[in-house]
Amino acid sequence: MPRIDRRIALMALFMVSIVSTGYYLNIVTYENTLGTQNTLAVKKGVSTDSTNDVLLDLSFAKGGENLSWNSVQLELNVEDNTYPCMVGGMSSVAQDNGTVLSKLNADGKTFTINIDTNSEDTQYLDLHTMSVSNESSFSLSVLQTDIFLGEGREGLAVSEDFSQIETDEQYVFDEDDEERLEWYSYDFSVHRIVPDSEVYILEDRGVVFKVQFLNYYNSDDAPRHITLLAAPLGNVSIPALTDESMIQIAPCTVLDNGDGVWGADEVISLQENGIGICEGECTVTVVALFEEKRIAGADSNYLLG
Repeated sequence: MPRIDRRIALMALFMVSIVSTGYYLNIVTYENTLGTQNTLAVKKGVSTDSTNDVLLDLSFAKGGENLSWNSVQLELNVEDNTYPCMVGGMSSVAQDNGTVLSKLNADGKTFTINIDTNSEDTQYLDLHTMSVSNESSFSLSVLQTDIFLGEGREGLAVSEDFSQIETDEQYVFDEDDEERLEWYSYDFSVHRIVPDSEVYILEDRGVVFKVQFLNYYNSDDAPRHITLLAAPLGNVSIPALTDESMIQIAPCTVLDNGDGVWGADEVISLQENGIGICEGECTVTVVALFEEKRIAGADSNYLLG
């Protein structure tokens, strides 16, 4: 009988080992669906004493997908200087208080916002300024995974694509400041928080915004770092897009076909916008992200001149 018990115990340990190994492999091999499989192709332009040189032409290898400009970030690095490249001609001055960091995307209207929720204190976000706020006036409050609308704000979750929502369609809001936003699901197979695909339409002090939660993990895969997209709907003026302390003329302009996306077969050009990014011979590094993930082929150095 003891020999039988020993065999049963060994079999149980073996099964536990198999299950644990499979669970571990599910976690370490988890693939985030953010980003793109596109691969960047770069053609060098010219570099002179002019301040309107086309420095680089960018495109994708065959088989790529269209990328909406509201989820793209493009910039050029020359020595220790960083130059954002924008379709809209304006770029943001990074707003960073240690817990909230916002950056204007290439479309010139949509912000990518990162919120560090490791603190036990509630973080407050103001969508009008796309920056940190306080409990007296805020659009969203964030405490780890608990997200609430500000007092008097209203919202609605819709299943439309973020890039396709352009105007205020007189939505009927069904969520208020008393309800916790159900913005994520928990994947038990990989032990991860996965943001839902829905887009929130939020009304805040007469302005309607669209907000989509992208991630709960930062680039190092550390949790409690919420990333979201946010933009006002319609032709409205908000401080984040007009305040000179938050916005500036982009040093680099993206020349595209104007349809709102970086097409899979489209060649775009990065041109100096009245600023001498590269004069004569210099080494330029391209940084290209989609949904906060690096586009393959970026981060390469190109010698111009």
